[in-house]
Amino acid sequence: MVLSIIVIVASVLLALVVWVLIAPLSLKADTYRNEYYLSWGGIGKAELISVADEIVIRLRIAFWKKDFYPLHPSTAREKKKPKPKEEKKRKSQQTFPFRRAIKALKSFSIKYFRLEVDTDDFIWNAYLWPVVYWIEPLRRHVTVNFQGKNECRLLIQNRIWRLAWAWLSG
Repeated sequence: MVLSIIVIVASVLLALVVWVLIAPLSLKADTYRNEYYLSWGGIGKAELISVADEIVIRLRIAFWKKDFYPLHPSTAREKKKPKPKEEKKRKSQQTFPFRRAIKALKSFSIKYFRLEVDTDDFIWNAYLWPVVYWIEPLRRHVTVNFQGKNECRLLIQNRIWRLAWAWLSG
């Protein structure tokens, strides 16, 4: 009886850990639809919403929701008293692990990217159009228009296990 309860609890904890590791971490920026968010596969989501001269950061983690207004800081915060200065111990300077950071950045995958550009100058647009058209990787994702539209759509995804593996193997 006790052994079966321990097995069930261990398997539930293992399933939760696996779910956290394989849940997709997504960053979306879409200026056409005004969608800007960072989500973590059903675990949580941080969304940036603009409403009539106001910016709202909506944070949702599991069943908890909270809205933050960064342009109107809370006046209820108390000022912290300054602490007396103590002698600071010098820390040995460690170099930033660039190789690990590059490997971690390479673990991200761009699922969707689209950029529409208009410089509001017909001459510059005319110069940019053949450059974008003749360079094959740019042609698929970047367009130059003469209609005054500037839009960017970007979706980047990763998983925590890929990020951790890239950091630890670097």
